[in-house]
Amino acid sequence: MFTPRSILRLGTPPYFFQPLQVLRRLRLEYLWRSKQEAFVTLPWGLPIKINPHETIGFNIASQGLYEIGVTETLWRLTEPGDLAIDAGANIGYMTSILGIRVGPKGKVICFEPHPEVFEALRENVEIWKRDGRCGSFVLHKAALGAENGQALLRTSDWFRTNRGTAWISNKVEASPDAKLIEVPIQNLDSFLNAGETIGVLKMDVQGYELGVLQGMTQLLKRRAVRDIVFEEEASYPAPTHKYLKSNGYSIFGLQELFARVRCLPDAQPVFDVGIGPVPNYLATLDPTRANALLGPAMWRSFGPCRLIAN
Repeated sequence: MFTPRSILRLGTPPYFFQPLQVLRRLRLEYLWRSKQEAFVTLPWGLPIKINPHETIGFNIASQGLYEIGVTETLWRLTEPGDLAIDAGANIGYMTSILGIRVGPKGKVICFEPHPEVFEALRENVEIWKRDGRCGSFVLHKAALGAENGQALLRTSDWFRTNRGTAWISNKVEASPDAKLIEVPIQNLDSFLNAGETIGVLKMDVQGYELGVLQGMTQLLKRRAVRDIVFEEEASYPAPTHKYLKSNGYSIFGLQELFARVRCLPDAQPVFDVGIGPVPNYLATLDPTRANALLGPAMWRSFGPCRLIAN
């Protein structure tokens, strides 16, 4: 049963919170929760298969979007022909944005270690491969980290209602509801060919961001990754921010506003610890370009402006 507070937690900004919308959300909940799976057409025209009984799927089913700030940031920063990396691809929502934006000459490489979630990702990508607007997709049932080998992927009871909560951890964590899966782990330095460059790297790896960055030291050293969009739970400046700044990146907190995303230089976005979402950041080698692309008002990834602005 959803309370008004939990409804907000699903992604509705507080300034949109009104009684009529609560009723509408509850009606949508009844509609979608009666189904085990469903297809939803995203604003950019790609269908996605979702599970309405878990958080990510229900957000997409009820709003048509998920994490608007990250959606918009990826939409604006990704260029035709880019090589894009989706670390922690889940069912592929962000992958779909990258696939459309890189275009037929670009490529998206996805990493998703959880076997069940990877299968959902694979099913969605197989559909998108038939769409001529998309780039090529390469999928890896593996995690990204500092070294190549095997790692423990952990889930708790939360995974039943939010399949984006699995995490890699080398620590011994005693929990009665914890489940462990051994999964392959790779580092990006050994994966990409010398000379390859990445336009956009999106990371949502549940606290393992620093490990992913430590596995791409050579890429960072040769300035081969233009933009990195990532989630960070720790307060600014966290070790991830310091590591990226030491490699020449400018850091911006991504603050969702009424009609766009604002880049906050060297600052943490305002958020509610109880409601969320977890703060997201942009690390970029070209802050002038990033500010120019993210500065104009009105959403470009959805709504009327998507049809008239690139």
